[in-house]
Amino acid sequence: MFRIELDIYSGRPNPSWVLDEAEGSELVERLRAEPRMMGAVNDVTLGLGYRGYIVTALSEGGSWQRAGLPSQFRVIGKGGIDADASASWLLGTREVEIGEPTERIAQGAIEGHAKEPPPEVQPMAAPTCPIMQLTSDTDFSFWNNGSVQPFNNCYNFAANYRTDTFAQPGRRGGYTLPPASQLTCSNTMTGVTRDNWSTTCGLGPLRNLVICLVVAPGADFHFYRLCANGHWCHKPGSTPARNTDNSGNWITDPQFANRGPYTSLCGYRMGLVGTGTGNGFVVA
Repeated sequence: MFRIELDIYSGRPNPSWVLDEAEGSELVERLRAEPRMMGAVNDVTLGLGYRGYIVTALSEGGSWQRAGLPSQFRVIGKGGIDADASASWLLGTREVEIGEPTERIAQGAIEGHAKEPPPEVQPMAAPTCPIMQLTSDTDFSFWNNGSVQPFNNCYNFAANYRTDTFAQPGRRGGYTLPPASQLTCSNTMTGVTRDNWSTTCGLGPLRNLVICLVVAPGADFHFYRLCANGHWCHKPGSTPARNTDNSGNWITDPQFANRGPYTSLCGYRMGLVGTGTGNGFVVA
């Protein structure tokens, strides 16, 4: 049997389900017919939005081993008619509710006709706080380490704080985000505020972190963090941290970046960082 994880979110845990034996055998046959749809789990070229499926074998000695398949791999559509059909088929095997916005994002990307509205741009300037902790805009070795990367999301990276829990806005402050279908800038920012992020820069000897929140309405949230040299960096879900947007460009301001389906720009916030080496803003 296989565990299928739809790799599509950045802030929320991805939806997942298990194929039965018949579905597992069909997946193996589809992969044998079109092996180009298989990719590496740690594909650094993938960004915000649909990133295919992470497939994990749950038992030994199955048809996947006889077919010479690895125990874990990524399946991505957009590789031809057969690959697209298989990616759509996998989406149809799920037994979990993912909501219309998430399904639209996935199916549109698979079929190559995603028509997301352009990213929202607002006349708001990023804060010019005296940032004393300028984290690197090129060295992501801590976050992309194999023991850290899969278990920490965009909010962990933005707060520069490892929890291995896929940190959620407000959880530390006793606030629970609404279901994905009701996710908006307003209720997500409520969680950010409950975690003590502020609209003003901190004073005194403490150091500032500057973050930006964006939302894929009815689906998910995503955070960016201001790093060295005026560049913004981010970590889409369990994938590697990076300094580029979905077009492969350096991010000088998140509101002008290619954010994929995260079209709503929610705003910038600041957080005071403690004095401990490498210590970030605490989230849960």
